[in-house]
Amino acid sequence: MPLNPKVTEGTSIKRDALVDGAISAKRSVFSLVADMAAAMQIVKCAKPLHIGVRNFDRAEKLVTQAALERPFLVILDFEKCEVEAFRVLNELRNNADLKSVPAVGFVTQAKSMVKPEAEKAGCSRVYMKTEFGRELPDLMTRYAV
Repeated sequence: MPLNPKVTEGTSIKRDALVDGAISAKRSVFSLVADMAAAMQIVKCAKPLHIGVRNFDRAEKLVTQAALERPFLVILDFEKCEVEAFRVLNELRNNADLKSVPAVGFVTQAKSMVKPEAEKAGCSRVYMKTEFGRELPDLMTRYAV
């Protein structure tokens, strides 16, 4: 029997941990993050603020759900999900209902050349990964209000 009653056999603990907060919260952050450490850091920062986090693995799923739920922030991983992250930005900025949803992202130093491209494509701010970790609590608070 699973330790967490919400986790059934065959489900991913990562997915359940990320969706768990979104079920009980009315305000949600949507993320397209492949980096497990960053995804868990987002969940950890959101929990005390009673903010739900929904992590998606595909741009289409995120945009479809965003049209239904209207998140207050979208976080994009330009390090490991570069192509999908740009798809999300394109869809958000071309959809009149989602145009005002802020999107922020993060990259590593090795992919720093993506930063200006992402900002030009409509990303509100792109952080270096270490800076993103430091700024995340303030970021959540700023956009949640």
